[in-house]
Amino acid sequence: MTDTGLMETTDIEPALHVATANDVVWHEEADLVVVGFGGAGASAALEGAEQGASVIVIDRFDGGGATAYSGGVYYACETDIQKEAGYQDSAEEMRKYLDAEETPVAGETLKRFCDNSAENFAWVSRFVPYSSATYTGKATYPPEGKFLFYCGNEKVEKFAAVAKPAPRGHRAVGSGYTGHVFYAGLRKAVLDAGAKLIANAPVRRLVIDEAGTVVGVEVHQMAADKVEEHQKLYKAVNPHMPMTGKKYEKTIAEIRAFEKRHGTRKLIRARGGVVLSTGGFVYNLELLKKHRPDLGSHYAEIMRLGSPGCDGSGMALGESAGGYVDLMKSTFVGKTISPPEAYLHGLLINKDGKRFINEGAYIGVVGQAIVQQRESKAWLICDAKTFWGGLWAALTIGRGMFYFWGMPALLNVFMGGTRRGGTLKTLARKCGIDGAALEKTVRDYNDRLMSNVPDDLGKLAEYSAPIGKGSYYAINMSTDNKYGITPVFTLGGLRVNEETGGVLRADGATVRGLYSAGRTAVGMCSAGYMSGMSLADLVFSGRRAASNAIATLNQRAGKAA
Repeated sequence: MTDTGLMETTDIEPALHVATANDVVWHEEADLVVVGFGGAGASAALEGAEQGASVIVIDRFDGGGATAYSGGVYYACETDIQKEAGYQDSAEEMRKYLDAEETPVAGETLKRFCDNSAENFAWVSRFVPYSSATYTGKATYPPEGKFLFYCGNEKVEKFAAVAKPAPRGHRAVGSGYTGHVFYAGLRKAVLDAGAKLIANAPVRRLVIDEAGTVVGVEVHQMAADKVEEHQKLYKAVNPHMPMTGKKYEKTIAEIRAFEKRHGTRKLIRARGGVVLSTGGFVYNLELLKKHRPDLGSHYAEIMRLGSPGCDGSGMALGESAGGYVDLMKSTFVGKTISPPEAYLHGLLINKDGKRFINEGAYIGVVGQAIVQQRESKAWLICDAKTFWGGLWAALTIGRGMFYFWGMPALLNVFMGGTRRGGTLKTLARKCGIDGAALEKTVRDYNDRLMSNVPDDLGKLAEYSAPIGKGSYYAINMSTDNKYGITPVFTLGGLRVNEETGGVLRADGATVRGLYSAGRTAVGMCSAGYMSGMSLADLVFSGRRAASNAIATLNQRAGKAA
């Protein structure tokens, strides 16, 4: 078996093996037990409850996870929101686009995901508010008052040639990042549907019978008088705060120590199945360094998106039952160039003085490309007009978006080591870039524009402008620049049966009674990511897991009858 490091770096214990479920004294039981109450767990719990099953949902803290911290963007096609905005999209166009982006699932699974997109979005829309107010510019997140936008590479030339572009990013209505709005709607629906929440209860191990079926879990529930302190430690980790890597490592260690000192062991039975939906492992520094040392070595500079619960525990639980993990190196790495949109006119250059990516590509594509460069170094080269135009745009971006986009751009420009040079060669020397190569790169780029030759990296004409004469500026876009924010989260996880969501063993067999969803599992966006795909996938995979667990339970009940 692959050395994953999951069991060694989490507090997950080897499974408790019993003869049968009837030999155990259970504290509580339900048809479906969901471990992790973020977006995927909420989707699974709600689906189960709506199918008439009894549901217990367990969370290490009080729920929310990475979903509540997210931007609240849901990727979908053929929605009423799109139609209201005047866009005629289709499942086939979305499938062709996502296929071109390369998803790590079978073709029939991708088709099912796209064909079910409108229905899944409508299912969510019963509890989450959306709007057709559309933003058509280039941004990784729309400005205040806009809620439908192009959130991926749909308009990039090579993708537009394959599939008709359409805005598929549906942002939950609210101000700022609206993942909390998305999550709050689902959470309320789950509890209103009658599911029981067991909060502040880390799951320590699975319970497996002699037939190899997962029949329950064991939790370590915090005492009532310790919950407030436990939650306070949880809330001390805010993934949107930059330059907090070392501080948060201390807090995460405090949380683990606190949990070991307090709480009571309880056994929870799952008659139909257990769904693991506890997020990824970005807040497990040992795992990050093991599987992505290029990112783990910069943990103090990068911004790890997620919650303290994103430590690989769900994957470790799956592994303890014989499941296997895959794509552990697959990670979202973001780097924002726009907004301000003016900076898309600049050229992203590596230490060799060469361009290596279309500056207008999705932030995850740009970020991945930068981390793959020599020493993960990159600079955005701008002429004076572009530099000062972008600076002014960042200053005047608007009150609602200044915190999210204006301030980060300004922070990097003023604190991240921006360089100025009267000539390109002088600028290159100050940045440690090959000067002759930089001059050639700029000259070739300008010549192509003047000759009306399409950009060799696919940059759109609307973002292309010659690099002018005069002073030149280099904005530091390197991974190790703590002032140039680099958001990161993990995408790999447990391999599952793509029809049922059941956790797979290395030999392809399914672990009976065990399912996984969201970022704990390999899903639609585990090989590449764009805004909205995680929320769309967690609904798709959460509902899939619950539906099949309940169907299996009903089949057993029918046979017994």
